[in-house]
Amino acid sequence: MINLCIVNLKASQERVMESQFRKNFAEVIKEMRGVRSYRAFAKLLGVSHPTIKAWENLEGTPDQESLERVAALRGESLLDFKEFLGGFKKPTSFQKLVQQVRSIPDDELAVLLRAIADRIENY
Repeated sequence: MINLCIVNLKASQERVMESQFRKNFAEVIKEMRGVRSYRAFAKLLGVSHPTIKAWENLEGTPDQESLERVAALRGESLLDFKEFLGGFKKPTSFQKLVQQVRSIPDDELAVLLRAIADRIENY
């Protein structure tokens, strides 16, 4: 009886972790996609646009290759990305900034890049 309770508890914990992993992944995908269309973002990741929609709606789980591509786009290792998704690691302020830049619309990105270039020229 005790062993059965332990097994049920472990299964319950795994479901909670899986749920949190998927929620965090959905948030990452939404942030990274930003204002891009589902199709444009899907093409960038090498998946179909329904896959992106499924991830954002917590209806699908990414495969290893997709996780690797997303981690690379975020500028981090797969291990670091998985730790973040599992809730074991918080993104650095630099990683947050990179994610914000990646979600900026092209016209606003041009303004940001001009401001950065101006700062470098005046350095």
